[in-house]
Amino acid sequence: MLKQSLILSAFVLAACSGSDAPTPKAEDTFLTKVQADYPVTLSKIADNVWVHTTHYTLPGQSPIPSNGLVVVDGDDVTLVDGAWGELATISLLEKVRIETGKPVTKLIVTHHHADRTAGVDAAEWQGVQVFTHPDTPALAAKAGFPAPNTSVAALKAPKSRTKVGNLEVAYPGHGHASDNLVVYVPSAGVLYAGCAVRGAGVKTLGNVEDANLSEWSKSLAWVKATYPKTQIVVPGHGKGANLSLVDATLALLADAEPVEPKP
Repeated sequence: MLKQSLILSAFVLAACSGSDAPTPKAEDTFLTKVQADYPVTLSKIADNVWVHTTHYTLPGQSPIPSNGLVVVDGDDVTLVDGAWGELATISLLEKVRIETGKPVTKLIVTHHHADRTAGVDAAEWQGVQVFTHPDTPALAAKAGFPAPNTSVAALKAPKSRTKVGNLEVAYPGHGHASDNLVVYVPSAGVLYAGCAVRGAGVKTLGNVEDANLSEWSKSLAWVKATYPKTQIVVPGHGKGANLSLVDATLALLADAEPVEPKP
């Protein structure tokens, strides 16, 4: 569906600019329009590490900021979570290419919710290699969200860790979702905790539909013990800080009413 829509857009742009117009010009026009409609902010937080932020608007709500990481290691450019949507992810991929001078080669998807998976088809269509928890594709498909084509078997068990390039990807166990991953950048002391932690100053746990509050606390305690040298923690939404974000989320969990995850 995505491929068809992109091809159709390219043909429409080419037709509007005349039969002799070269395809690259039509493609450039399309990318320029997408970037204008779906702006991306890249904030450098360490050498070769950026936070990417886009916004998504739910009906009747204010735009919701959604974060991810960009990490460059030589010719490898790894995206940790795409943007919330296909066209937003196309805009993000182009923004990263312009900023780094290199295309994105890898994408780590940290759980199955739409704010993490909605752009996976766009990345896969461009040949990006995808890594995620082995349960994520089925969970995404069941929820009606785009499902990644690949996953990492080594991340099945709680407290498991594996390497993706120079990054460490860990599955602490059930938390915000049953498949939520965290990603650590050892060279920079950056922990991308995604939706397993809440942004600085946030006073609620947000969407707990798929959460297990007691296991979430245990999972976060393990994350804090496993990555004690963390200097910067990046949440899936909102402002980052240091390991105090983990402590603040643990405090919210301690005060929360028990919620059983969906079967």
